[in-house]
Amino acid sequence: MFTPFWEFTRQFVSFSPKEKEQIKRVATLRDVPKSHALIDLGQTAQEVYFINKGLLRFYYLTDEGNEITGFIFQENMMAGSHESFFSQVPSTQILETLEESELLVFSYDQLQQLFSDIPNMNVFVRKLLEQRMSFAQKVVASLIMNKPQDRYTSYQELHPGLENRIPQHILASYMGITPVSLSRIRKRISDKR
Repeated sequence: MFTPFWEFTRQFVSFSPKEKEQIKRVATLRDVPKSHALIDLGQTAQEVYFINKGLLRFYYLTDEGNEITGFIFQENMMAGSHESFFSQVPSTQILETLEESELLVFSYDQLQQLFSDIPNMNVFVRKLLEQRMSFAQKVVASLIMNKPQDRYTSYQELHPGLENRIPQHILASYMGITPVSLSRIRKRISDKR
């Protein structure tokens, strides 16, 4: 249950066997059904998650009730409503499972204790958030600078096969286009092959 997590963390830090044991004592494994809200709008996030299996997404609700997908998390990623979790403020987004998921769960209090007990945990989270910030800037730049078809093909290259696991309306929302536009893009790409 922890092997994928250790492989993931290795890109940022090397936890000692003793540190790994401390982390294993506080993290819990949770199986979550499809379409389950892990964090709801206005709720203060008390947990962050490492995805062993499954897909999650966070999304925003417009005043008209439309869902705008902000990010799609897949296996071997950390997921959460980071602003709400780290600042302990009500969430402006919803985090839900898109598939049945197996999650490694860290509570806010547990993570704060790990920060105190394991200096490497601070380094891990800082480097992870730096990576996330850099990626978020690339996503925003892509929405501003790239055509929808370029955004879609880039997504396919970065996440091969993942678009087949995501409902079309959710993927379109993440791309900043309508489902009809995404369908046209997919058809154009298919016709070129």
